[in-house]
Amino acid sequence: MKKIDILSALFSISFILAVFFNPLYSQNIYEGILLDTVKAGEFDNGKMWTFNHPPLDYFKSIYNFHPDKNWLDNVRMAALKFATYCSASFISEDGLVLTNHHCGRDAVISVTKTDENLSVNGFYAAALEDERKVPNLFVDQLIEIIDVTDIVQKEIDKGGNDVEKMELKDIKGDELVKQYEEQLNLKCEFVTLYNGGEYCIYAYKRYDDVRLVFAPENQIGFFGGDYDNFTYPRYNLDITFFRVYDNNQPLKTEHFYKWSITGIDSGDVVFVVGNPGSTQRLKTVAELELLRDQTYPSYLSMLNFYLKMTEAMNPQTEQERIEQENQYFEIQNSLKAISGFLKALNNPYFMAKKKAFERDLTNKVNSDTKLKQKYGNLWNDIKDIIKNKSEDENYQKKLDAKNRLLGKLVFEIYGPKIPPDATFTLRIADGVVSSYDFNGTVAPVFTTFYGLYDKYYGFKKKYPFSLPEKWQNPPADLLLETPFNFISTNDIVGGNSGSPVINKNAEIIGLAFDGNIESLSSDFIYSTENNRMVGVDCRGILASLKYIYNAERLFKEMEKGKIDGNN
Repeated sequence: MKKIDILSALFSISFILAVFFNPLYSQNIYEGILLDTVKAGEFDNGKMWTFNHPPLDYFKSIYNFHPDKNWLDNVRMAALKFATYCSASFISEDGLVLTNHHCGRDAVISVTKTDENLSVNGFYAAALEDERKVPNLFVDQLIEIIDVTDIVQKEIDKGGNDVEKMELKDIKGDELVKQYEEQLNLKCEFVTLYNGGEYCIYAYKRYDDVRLVFAPENQIGFFGGDYDNFTYPRYNLDITFFRVYDNNQPLKTEHFYKWSITGIDSGDVVFVVGNPGSTQRLKTVAELELLRDQTYPSYLSMLNFYLKMTEAMNPQTEQERIEQENQYFEIQNSLKAISGFLKALNNPYFMAKKKAFERDLTNKVNSDTKLKQKYGNLWNDIKDIIKNKSEDENYQKKLDAKNRLLGKLVFEIYGPKIPPDATFTLRIADGVVSSYDFNGTVAPVFTTFYGLYDKYYGFKKKYPFSLPEKWQNPPADLLLETPFNFISTNDIVGGNSGSPVINKNAEIIGLAFDGNIESLSSDFIYSTENNRMVGVDCRGILASLKYIYNAERLFKEMEKGKIDGNN
């Protein structure tokens, strides 16, 4: 059974089709508002702060918290990029890595032996020698960020037109990557921020000996299936543990997050440290209208077509069944996400906020002679490019060039007070553990194991609300009131899957794995009103390992921050 090849091209269009996302979802609560009076919010463009521009004054004024360089360096280097699609982190000095179950599914499959079904039954390496090396898996640790804006801009200025400018930028970016990889002996990436307002080289230490330590069963890792995807309340043990090895020994690292034993409470300040994939918050209103009226409706039609094809497949082997299941989930995930994007773009209040930001920006340009000369025609140029896109083979390069100017303008006026769009590079996002109004009531800040079993019995133990055998009769030591999942106002999108959620002490208090349905518009705009990150609570993780899986070696290492010498 062959996977539909065109899907990979469709899903690579952007990380918007991945696993996470924002506000203003219901139009009803905005009825009666005069849209012409709507103003742009201070954080409409989000809180995905870069590590070379941390908002220290803002942290101090809002949270009375002023992290020093040592805190920021440790937090940065304890965080990891997991392969090319997720986030992760070191959680012990012996290279123990934590990420999401849905990020590690392919890894689990790749180390499964012929007489095993680890996806269904889970995996636990009871001893160090039982940890299984995952072929072709790597994690990247961000070592250094180098600003190369002036170098790249000087090269861009040599271009005679927009197409040439973009080509020169790409060539210079490749040259800089090669130069710094040779100079630093690190894996380097050329990163465009603010659409081109800033250019950086991100230098990574790559670890490619990564071994599986623990993975729960699919049915608890993705409890509720697609029905619960992008929703809250949730009851998912969306975790998987790996270990990085160096010279065939567990890696010794001084940078890791300690495990919080006490956990969090409502109102606590927390930080998500991860690699959000992509957002489109700096797009003009004209570009958003194009997405709303043409691009996304076309995507939906294509996805529905592929969904029917996938449903019609007749898998003959277990591997083919797994491929069909994964493909079906990817399509359903994308359908749900794009439907949410469209609902946001059709929300008059949402679009009024975007128009207000654009209006404020154009007013700043028109009130300054130099800015007007440089950027005054920018919005009309973008409209003209979109209007003629079907007749212009260089449409995308021309549009990219104008968006580069837009990014330069935003950075020139606001600086790092407005964070750049997500680029699957490391960010730190602040937030607060907080409830929200939904469905005519209020959402609980925490879910518990009681809720898990309520749903299990409420749906008569039927898939996707069934439970693995280990979970069906929990031991008395598992306190069912233990927090399992939780929500916060942190700004995340696809790519943030597997991101550590930490407190001011840089301790792990949870693991980000999803966003609620109200968060889907965060691809374009951020809000704390109803947008919520959904995470696995540190207390629920530890309780599961102790009382359901008896994973003594693992939870002792988490508690101590190093391999326990007695195990």
